[in-house]
Amino acid sequence: MLSISTAWNHKPETTLQKMLEEVQAVGLNTIELGYRITALQLEEIISLLARMKMNVSSVHNFCPLPNDYPSPRHPSNYYRLSALDEQERRQAVKWTKKAIDTACRVSCGVVVIHAGTVEMDDDPTELLRAYKSVSAAAMDFTRIKDKILQDREKNKGPYLKAVVQSLDEIILYARPQKIKIGLETRYYPTEIPDFQEIGDLLNRYDSSVMGYWHDVGHGEVNCRLGIVKNHRDYFDRYGGRLIGMHIHGVCGLRDHQAPFTGDFDLTPILPYLKNNHLIKVIESHSSAGIQEIKEAVRKLS
Repeated sequence: MLSISTAWNHKPETTLQKMLEEVQAVGLNTIELGYRITALQLEEIISLLARMKMNVSSVHNFCPLPNDYPSPRHPSNYYRLSALDEQERRQAVKWTKKAIDTACRVSCGVVVIHAGTVEMDDDPTELLRAYKSVSAAAMDFTRIKDKILQDREKNKGPYLKAVVQSLDEIILYARPQKIKIGLETRYYPTEIPDFQEIGDLLNRYDSSVMGYWHDVGHGEVNCRLGIVKNHRDYFDRYGGRLIGMHIHGVCGLRDHQAPFTGDFDLTPILPYLKNNHLIKVIESHSSAGIQEIKEAVRKLS
């Protein structure tokens, strides 16, 4: 199944009908509901999907976007399942359950989640700046990376405990509704799960309720930062639990470009896309043009 995220063309100046018409114009009839959709917009989209005979492949947490308390964070991390503040953790669980309800309403079987963050004084964006300013092998970059990874290891315990507590509650809610949680690869080295933690969490929950969701852009950034050797490591270790993939281009450390653009060669990933049961979602952002997306659809179909 090939799909495209509403992250591509869900914009304030575009009507929701126009958004879906653009999806059909690039040759697709299936979308992933992204994390910027409000409750009111969700109702209109559900109505439009029925009228336009379109489908939903997956729901990205949080959907609908929480509206009870303001958050200074990126919408996909509006609340953290790893929060040590119990009120926030409960809010994260509550709104993830609402995303599961959304998945049930649109008859799709997967909710993709960001599992959380190990909160530290270290700024992970400092590592990205160091990468951009010097060679990834340079001393300053290596020093910053080593410190972030060491501090993460030292501080991760309570955050992983909170994630497990949250996921235990979410899985209990998702299981009877036959909704799977897609555990997504993360972008920043402070985020959860890291490479090893993907396996730890997959081992805790069986394949009927959780699968691995590979984000090719996030995986590529981890490779470029020297945190993981190559994409094959992800597939060799977790390919048996792979249920979906976010596909987009990368330029430097900027992801969510149009697939097959930028300086990331998607060719080695293509063999892993041949599984007919895999949910393949183009997760490019608005910088990707219609013609670029059309070409990506052609190559990925």
